Amino acid sequence: MHDFYRLLTSLILIFFLCPIVSAKEPDINQLALIIMQKQSTPESRHQSIEAGRDRALLCSVCHGIDGNSTRPEVPNLAGQNPVYLLDQIEKFSDGRRKNYVMNSLAKDFSSDDKINLAIYYNSMSVKMPTVNNKLATQGKQIYETQCSSCHGMRGTGSISFARIAGQQPIYVFTTLKQFRDNANSDSDKSLKKRNSNIMEPIVKQYSDKELEMISAYIAQLQ
Repeated sequence: MHDFYRLLTSLILIFFLCPIVSAKEPDINQLALIIMQKQSTPESRHQSIEAGRDRALLCSVCHGIDGNSTRPEVPNLAGQNPVYLLDQIEKFSDGRRKNYVMNSLAKDFSSDDKINLAIYYNSMSVKMPTVNNKLATQGKQIYETQCSSCHGMRGTGSISFARIAGQQPIYVFTTLKQFRDNANSDSDKSLKKRNSNIMEPIVKQYSDKELEMISAYIAQLQ
């Protein structure tokens, strides 16, 4: 239950420090309350995990039955922050994030399906990927300087930012490269698969080699 109490603490801080939520953005506070309610007792959390496990059969071809990806270009979902993950499923559901397979699946998920999947994957343990240790060592300084303020020194994230520790390095590299390419392109962002007003300016300056270094460092975080 330590994840539940950490989530509760984060939510309290958000309500006191950030009481106003833009109408144009998903209400992360409301999503947090939904997740908290589902995990309010050991019994309800267990029921949600079991329901999520059944629903995850649809996702297991790519993400693995336990949330550890079967494909290097597909993200691990195991151990992901449940509020963040629920938010991303909602974005796939309504088209704010674009991926043909995910858009098709997510729009057919019920509200309970989405919540249960987020809680189920959060309950799974991450299996550490194979990492190039030399690249990881080289990426440490960049990560701590540019990434840790949002994702944390250990990559654990928060209700608003992804847990990235132990993530597939090829997936991380591909995503960072996409953000970089977005930042350096004048094309319509609404047509792109993934956008971030936070990430794009940060990664704009980095070479492919530096993105590989950052990705390797993230992958070995535990």
